[in-house]
Amino acid sequence: MAYDEWFHRGVNIIRGENGSGKSTIADFIFYGLGGEFDRWKDAAQNCSAVRIELETEQSVLTVQRAVGGKQEPILVYYGSLEASLDKGIDEWQRVPIRRPASGLDLSFTQIMFRAAGIPEAPNAANSNITMHQLLRLLYADQQTPPGKLFRFESFDTREIRETVGQLVIGVNGYELYESLIQLRELKTDYAEKDRLYKAAVMSLPSAEGLTSIAILDTRLSELNVRKGQIANEIRNVDAAVGEDQTKQFVAERQVMHRRLQKLAGELQVSEQRLSDLDDEQAELRQFVEHLEQQLIALSAAEDLSSRLGSIEFQYCPACLKPLSDKNTQHCLVCNEVIDEEKARSRYFELKVDSELQIRESRQLLAMKAAETDRLQSETRALRRAYSSTMADFSSRYDVSNSPRESYLAERHKLLGGLEREAEYMEELRATLQRIDELSTQRAKLNSDITILEAKIKRLDASSTARVEKAMNLVSTIGKRVLKNDLKRQEAFENPTTFSINFGDDAMLVDGKMNFAESSNVVLKNTSILSLLLAASYDAEFWHPKFLLMDNIEDKGMEQIRSHNYQKMLIEESKNAKFPHQIIFTTSMPDPALEQSKLTVGPHYTREMKTLANI
Repeated sequence: MAYDEWFHRGVNIIRGENGSGKSTIADFIFYGLGGEFDRWKDAAQNCSAVRIELETEQSVLTVQRAVGGKQEPILVYYGSLEASLDKGIDEWQRVPIRRPASGLDLSFTQIMFRAAGIPEAPNAANSNITMHQLLRLLYADQQTPPGKLFRFESFDTREIRETVGQLVIGVNGYELYESLIQLRELKTDYAEKDRLYKAAVMSLPSAEGLTSIAILDTRLSELNVRKGQIANEIRNVDAAVGEDQTKQFVAERQVMHRRLQKLAGELQVSEQRLSDLDDEQAELRQFVEHLEQQLIALSAAEDLSSRLGSIEFQYCPACLKPLSDKNTQHCLVCNEVIDEEKARSRYFELKVDSELQIRESRQLLAMKAAETDRLQSETRALRRAYSSTMADFSSRYDVSNSPRESYLAERHKLLGGLEREAEYMEELRATLQRIDELSTQRAKLNSDITILEAKIKRLDASSTARVEKAMNLVSTIGKRVLKNDLKRQEAFENPTTFSINFGDDAMLVDGKMNFAESSNVVLKNTSILSLLLAASYDAEFWHPKFLLMDNIEDKGMEQIRSHNYQKMLIEESKNAKFPHQIIFTTSMPDPALEQSKLTVGPHYTREMKTLANI
């Protein structure tokens, strides 16, 4: 193992000489958390994988990622790192970095967002924000110019930055983001229904006036009357022609009878399969409902467990004898070790598993519905074929045993024409029914889209107040931090305004954004620190309350200025309301912090680097 250290809540300091590998550790943390990174240093390339234990709002997770390319997938274990050491590959879940095209499996971002209680945020390009995009606002590296708020990336857009920023400050929470995702799905569904509707309308004959089911039913009724007349003439063939039936006639009757039996068997099989599909779909719907109820029950059970805590007994529940030995770390009944983190991880694993089962069951239900539609069409065709053959059989053989060939041929020809016309009418009827169904579905989808767009408009309008509240808090904290900087930049000494513009990738003090390079570093770190600190006071932020800073003394920073900023950062962290984690690297740590509990690992040198034995 090249590097094995425990990072605590609050401030964590990685210190060491330049070239001792501090930035490599920062890159590994970024990569292990889902960052898309492949610019590995020589020493890092000798490592096979990075494994990190993460404490989230929902549970403790352990992730492992092979050292490779930007899209290298991640292995997830629902439990602690220590517990994962002796687990086989079958107890890890392999997930992609980005959302898979099938939509059936969860991506690493979806798992992490669920674990941290962060909504999935769509951007203007109809894609979803990933852990990589979020980390660009949480990781200050040395390659990004200090005047940029986000970590540098070649393919970057204003829409992505704005969506990440709004997500972090908690604009409208789940409701707006889920409404945007739902609207995207409704519009996709509407586009598909509209395409099918227009294709069905184009398939209708333009010159026959058959534009409604009522007109078709009238035409079919007229055809049935005419067919009955011809069938009656065939039934009276003996009176008309008076000839005996030939052997050939008997043989043909047997052939047609066998064909009729075959069609009847195929029709029975098809109808039985339709019945089975109906039963299977009913069972699937019940199963999905059961899983949804189970998911609700799991959340309720986890909430109840967290509220109740452990139950303490003063007397044995079996013999009522007083219990004297009270070890809060063990169950008083079975003496098993109480592991709350393991229980939380298990709850989270069960919920993720239930969500996957629901997703797969709904996909299977859609497949069954599609098979039902196809089979219904085939069954209608079989019924028409059976009806046509039965009519032909009845008209030829059931009534008369000695028809004249010419007489029967003429009437069968007429009857066959009528049957073909009836089949054509039935196909048109099915098309018109489909058009009516699609028209109804389109109208409902259009209504749902209109209602949802109005709702999103209201939510979007109400977000203005949330943005103002969040950014005012960020501004207040940012001005306070800048005032505590050493007097090196006049604009920082008593700033009137401090603001962040996510879309412009910019940070401004009194409307200005270009300062001395070392002051730009202070401004950049103050901006991302202010976002974290604001989230540590305001629970409506979706910020994960994590920060990784590898540039705290970049661009010719004076040692005394760096020491001052380190002290200020630590003091701000101590005063924060909510749990958080800040990791920063430095080659010139404040000597007063050298022996504190804030440091992680030894003071690294070029002889004793961060990656041991590499």
